[in-house]
Amino acid sequence: MPVRHSVIHKIDKKPDGSPAVLFLGAAGQFESQARDDLMSQLNESYNATASKGWGFFQPQSGAFPFSGWLGEYMTGDIDLLKFSASAVEHFTKLMEESNLTTGGHVLFCHYQKGLTDYLVIALVQETEAVTMTEELAMIAVNCLNLDHIRLAARINVSEWQSNPQSKQCISYLKTNC
Repeated sequence: MPVRHSVIHKIDKKPDGSPAVLFLGAAGQFESQARDDLMSQLNESYNATASKGWGFFQPQSGAFPFSGWLGEYMTGDIDLLKFSASAVEHFTKLMEESNLTTGGHVLFCHYQKGLTDYLVIALVQETEAVTMTEELAMIAVNCLNLDHIRLAARINVSEWQSNPQSKQCISYLKTNC
């Protein structure tokens, strides 16, 4: 599963009703084993979730700008960082309007499997884990909880580009938020 590009942003949204604060990633994730392992685990977790729905893009408009941004990214007019920044800013506004209680890290991953290009977008929470220091002392660390993804969608970009009228180019997790 070659990762073409990936970006991570963070939406800090507390359950107390305070407004969400968006922290945009300054750059894409550099190619590394850690990045590839994270994206592979994200993909495995997504695939293992049984409850999925299917969707498609509404015609591009002010209310539905995502497909326009995705098209600009896929043609190379903008990079993944700019595309994802526009998308996550829009998502943050929608999140405020729908009263989602918590934010998290928003992962954008453009990867290829076989001859097919995919874009996965997932809202991932942090969880606490325990690790050991070199002195064998236990310490608590925060890590991304890929076992319990609440919001995620995968776009079959190749299908969308070759058949823009496809009614199943987007899959999404159907979970209780």
